[in-house]
Amino acid sequence: YMKRYVRPNIVHCHDWPTAPIAWGERGNMRCIFTIHNLSYGSDLIGRAMGSCDVATTVSPTYAREISGNGAVAPHLGKLYGIRNGIDSDLWDPETDEYLPLQYNADSVARGKEACRRALRQKLNLGQQDVPIVSCVTRLVAQKGIHLIKYAAQKTLERGGQFVLLGSAPDPKVQGEFNALKEQLTRQYHDRAALIFSYDEPLSHLIYAASDFFLVPSMFEPCGLTQMIAMNYGTVPVVRKTGGLADTVFDVDHDAERAAAAGMTCNGFVFESTDNSGVDYALNRALNTWYNDRTSMRALQSAIMRQDWSWYSPSLDYLELYCKALKD
Repeated sequence: YMKRYVRPNIVHCHDWPTAPIAWGERGNMRCIFTIHNLSYGSDLIGRAMGSCDVATTVSPTYAREISGNGAVAPHLGKLYGIRNGIDSDLWDPETDEYLPLQYNADSVARGKEACRRALRQKLNLGQQDVPIVSCVTRLVAQKGIHLIKYAAQKTLERGGQFVLLGSAPDPKVQGEFNALKEQLTRQYHDRAALIFSYDEPLSHLIYAASDFFLVPSMFEPCGLTQMIAMNYGTVPVVRKTGGLADTVFDVDHDAERAAAAGMTCNGFVFESTDNSGVDYALNRALNTWYNDRTSMRALQSAIMRQDWSWYSPSLDYLELYCKALKD
């Protein structure tokens, strides 16, 4: 098709379904190949890595994490890590049509309060002065489902409200979460809401209404939800892996690392894959909400001023396109 109808200078392929383009007949076209998740189609990805001119993956840390993989290691010299961006027009609380009150960094306290009231009413949660911890995710092993279960229980034990939006493709996992929903709603009837469906309007409201957003992934090539959450002034609580490590900097420990990246601290981070890690980060987050509302409001406002759009990553890609043409 490309040889017959279009003749681009560069063809940019994404993940294993497009891998054959990299080694196919493409004439003088240069090829950039992007790895989104090496867990799928690694044999095809390895062959594409050998044939493309430049390769990328979706965050600098994930590039380092996969550098020893057999599909990547022989071609490491052509691999670059560039974080993804979010659609800042779609995920903008200042223009979001799904919110009862739109807001920006200067009006975040008032806007989030209106969104909290609306979310609690919609999900039959108590209208209480307590923190909301949320998670919007696919319920698969990669996303740290054992830690999501633990964080839900921990949040509720500490007096907060917990909201989960997502579903599991595995019936066994879905069954476990159905049982968890029954248990938590029975024990904490006005403080727990677990919704197992795809609901984009509700996801917007959850991002806006929440105080903290949980992303406890076992691995995460980039992750978008933590960046969307910050756009809405919701503080991320994440495991330090992949793109989460490149976008979330711990408020207590990462000042130097954040400064090196040209950022300011913006969340709560843990490293272990067991419950103790969640305890470490989530307890500090909840303590901030309960004991220092001034710092909490300042943090929410500050993270809304950070830029997670495609502007900076697009410049990095343009630089690589130029490199591919010159080489």
